[in-house]
Amino acid sequence: MADNQEIFTNFAGFQCLEHLHNNSTGIYLSTCGMQNCPSGYSYGPGTRDIYIIHFICEGKGTYQVNGMTYHLHKGDFFVIYPDTEIFYQADNNEPWDYIWVGFQGIKAETYLGYAGVDRNNLIGHCYNTSYMLSCVQQMTFARVLTHYNELRRQAALLQVFAALIEQHHEQLSEEEQVEYPHHIYIDRTLDYVQTHVSENIRIQDIANYIGIDRSYLTSIFKKSLGISPQEYLVNYRMEYASELLKESDVKIAAIAHEVGYHDPLTFSKVFKKHMKLSPTQWRLAHTDSQD
Repeated sequence: MADNQEIFTNFAGFQCLEHLHNNSTGIYLSTCGMQNCPSGYSYGPGTRDIYIIHFICEGKGTYQVNGMTYHLHKGDFFVIYPDTEIFYQADNNEPWDYIWVGFQGIKAETYLGYAGVDRNNLIGHCYNTSYMLSCVQQMTFARVLTHYNELRRQAALLQVFAALIEQHHEQLSEEEQVEYPHHIYIDRTLDYVQTHVSENIRIQDIANYIGIDRSYLTSIFKKSLGISPQEYLVNYRMEYASELLKESDVKIAAIAHEVGYHDPLTFSKVFKKHMKLSPTQWRLAHTDSQD
C-alpha cells in the first residue's frame, strides 16, 4: 500500500463515456477508482445504478445490505447490485483503503455467479488484492477515450473476473469442480436462447455454439433442470409470448415472429397446448383481469 499511497489519496475515479452495450462480452466497464478513506467515511443509505465490487486493500469497515451487517477487513470484497439499498462505512480507528470496479452489461450477473456471487452472497475474500490493484491501474492508465484504450480497459475488467472466477473454482470441492462446467454450459444455453429467441433455433446450433456434443448437452440439461433443452426453448418462447400478449396490442402474427415462429398458425397451436388458451383468449383474459 505504501507505494500506492499517492494514488489512493489523489485519485477520484473516472466514468467511461462510451457505454458499450453491444460489445461481444456482454459486460463493460463503467467506473473504477481507488480511495484512502478518512476515519468514519461512509456512503448511504443509498443505491447505485450499476454493479460495483469494492476490494479492501488495508484497514477495515462495515457493509450493510438486505438487513445484514458485515464486518470486513483487508483482502475482503463486497458487491453492490443495482437499485439495492446499501450503506458502508470505514472504521474509525483503522479506516479502509479500497479499490472499486463498476460495470454493466447483460452478462454482468452471470459472471458474478461464476465467481460465487449472487444477491444472497455479496461478500467474499480475494487472496491477491495486489493483482486487482494492478488491473484497476491498467484501467486508469487507459482513461483517455480511444479505441485501443477501450480494449485495454475491457481486458483489465475481464482479468478481474477471470481471477475471481478461478479463485472460486479452486475453492470448490472435487465433486463441485466436476459439476462446475455443467453450470457454465447451461448458463450459455440459457443466454443463447434468450438472445436468439426470434430465430429458428436448433438444439444442434446451441451445442455447436457452446462446443459440446448435442447428446451431452441434453443429458446435463435434464440432470440440472429436469427438462430437455428443446422443452426449455418452447417454455421460454411461450412465457415470453404470453408477456407480449398481456402487455401490448401487437398483432399475434408479429408476436409469433418475435418468438421464433414464422407461421402464426403453428405458433397458435403450440401456445394453446402450452397455456391451455389460444393467444387471443389469453390476451382477452388478461386484459380483463387488469381493467
